[in-house]
Amino acid sequence: MFSVKKSQPILSVLAGALIVSGALSSIASAADKFPNGPVQLVVPWKPGGGTDRSARTFAPYLAKALGVPVNIVNISGGGGWVAWAQMAKWDAKKDDHKIGYVNIPHVFAYLDPKMKRKENINTFNFVSGATVDPCIWAVREGDERFQTLKQFIDYVVKNPNKVIMSTTAVGSDDHQGIAYAEKFIKGFKVKKVYANNDGKKIKEVLGNHTDAVAGNVGYYVKYMLEGKLRPLAVLDTQRSTYLPSVPTFFEVTGLKNISVAGRTLVVAPGLDQKKYQVIADAVKAALADANYAVKEIKSHNGLWPVSGDKLKATLTTTTERVKKVKYWEQTP
Repeated sequence: MFSVKKSQPILSVLAGALIVSGALSSIASAADKFPNGPVQLVVPWKPGGGTDRSARTFAPYLAKALGVPVNIVNISGGGGWVAWAQMAKWDAKKDDHKIGYVNIPHVFAYLDPKMKRKENINTFNFVSGATVDPCIWAVREGDERFQTLKQFIDYVVKNPNKVIMSTTAVGSDDHQGIAYAEKFIKGFKVKKVYANNDGKKIKEVLGNHTDAVAGNVGYYVKYMLEGKLRPLAVLDTQRSTYLPSVPTFFEVTGLKNISVAGRTLVVAPGLDQKKYQVIADAVKAALADANYAVKEIKSHNGLWPVSGDKLKATLTTTTERVKKVKYWEQTP
């Protein structure tokens, strides 16, 4: 018969084995958990722009849904393409903790032959829409030459290339709205001044360096409420909730000049379906968070939680619109 004293070493060994086994089980469980560390939310622009502001508002709610920190990473350049070229090549294993913003119609710059890009819309692994912000045209309040869109268009047609209009980079949503007008309104030609941020565009028009500005509702509403800018038209299918008295471009001209900044979210091409679903579910939950919605509303952004076939349909129709306008053929 074994005495208690003699059995103690055996009990110690068994206890140690159980501890090691439990530790290994915990490690395996941690390895299986996804995400198992901080997630990068990549913004294809410098800090301070509309997408960056929206991303920083969204990040805490996405972090809550994922259960891990979400860090903003800004990668600017090439009208967004420095970042998008990286997203198109993200490795499904090495870059599985990265989520990126792809903006439409900006991304369709790949249709411009001069860009010589190999990527296309099918290159990206879309998860969901995030926010949407329609374009708007505005002038200085009190400029007697044009206080309505009709007056503005008539003046430009009579004075081609005399009116100076601030816009963002070639291929941006606001630039494409101008290109549409130049293509489909006979005699409409403006001199365009390109800026890489809204703050600069606002200073240009308020400082009398430019005559008009093309931007997005979200950033420009406050300047209109302060009586500094007068909105001429919203470039969307319907009037903005935040500017209900401002007509759409279509209402005034009969032309469907629709240019909207649609911010979508993508992950690495070929990402494991289970991981993809975890991110998709977290994005959906974050977008549905009432506290997040309130913050975006205060920023005058619209929530855009579209996915699947609805998102594909939007991407398809936007592609066709850009092909029709061929903004790269308009005077830069």
